[in-house]
Amino acid sequence: MFNFDVFDLFDEVVILLEGVKIKEKNKIAEKYGISENVDIFSAFTFDNIDKLVEHIFDGKDLRVQTRVYFFQISKSRDVDLLYNNSSKLLIIKDITDVKKLKEAKINFTTAVSHELFNPLSVIKANVYLLLDGKENMEFALEEIEKSTERIERIIKQLKTLSMLELGLYTPRYNEIDIEKVLKEVIDELNLKIKEKMISIEKQIIQKYFKADSFLIFTILKNLVSNAVKYSHKMSTVKIKTFENKIIVEDNGIGIKKEELEKVTERFYRTKDAIKMAQGSGLGLSVVKHICSICGYKLNIESDYMIGTKVIVDLNT
Repeated sequence: MFNFDVFDLFDEVVILLEGVKIKEKNKIAEKYGISENVDIFSAFTFDNIDKLVEHIFDGKDLRVQTRVYFFQISKSRDVDLLYNNSSKLLIIKDITDVKKLKEAKINFTTAVSHELFNPLSVIKANVYLLLDGKENMEFALEEIEKSTERIERIIKQLKTLSMLELGLYTPRYNEIDIEKVLKEVIDELNLKIKEKMISIEKQIIQKYFKADSFLIFTILKNLVSNAVKYSHKMSTVKIKTFENKIIVEDNGIGIKKEELEKVTERFYRTKDAIKMAQGSGLGLSVVKHICSICGYKLNIESDYMIGTKVIVDLNT
């Protein structure tokens, strides 16, 4: 019989089974609340746990990637689970952080391609006009400079968002001028707003907020961008601030009631949204993530084909 103590050096949970009973476990297993002399059903559960039990009694190996809920610590973790029949060892490798990193990379790539496309197009167009001698040089260079500054700002924003995704960003709460932040947002979305001839109606009852300026900028940018994107041409987007609340309202395509809970999920887009405009499906999920970190309340009200109102309550 091998010396089980060697598994204390492993980063993975290692369990020696006797049927479905936990006979021995390594030190890292304690982190997940796993004890000896209890059956596996008392320690954790996951979809198709019956499949593991079946393989144990049939004397077969099993390897699956799944999400496991550990009872003692009341947490779910993404894991790579391996059962080796010859040694009767169950090895559970926690891949939650790896999965998060992978998702953050995908989100970052999607956001980069989506966000950088417009300013790069402006730069290219003005460079072509300069080369053809068909544009006022001073005006073209100003446009190129603005777009370059926007690219620089986007890269900084995306870097911070990636840190936020990985739990490495700590909000910095200062007094911010919401009118100033809103102006920056509207300047960035100016091309989209002009293209659809959207009127922006601002009602700034509360001008100053105690918040992280970058996070509020990100919330506003995503909400206003969505409102413009899914509004009909020549309609109005209303933005109101009062009593520590930010409200963005449009008269666009709206959201069906059965889809309201899903629209804050990553990459989820309704069929109507896909038909109406291009998008990554990340906007509202980013807003929800920020609200969760800061303790803000996010409420979405919508009537299908009438419009949507999004309320962010900063009262914690």
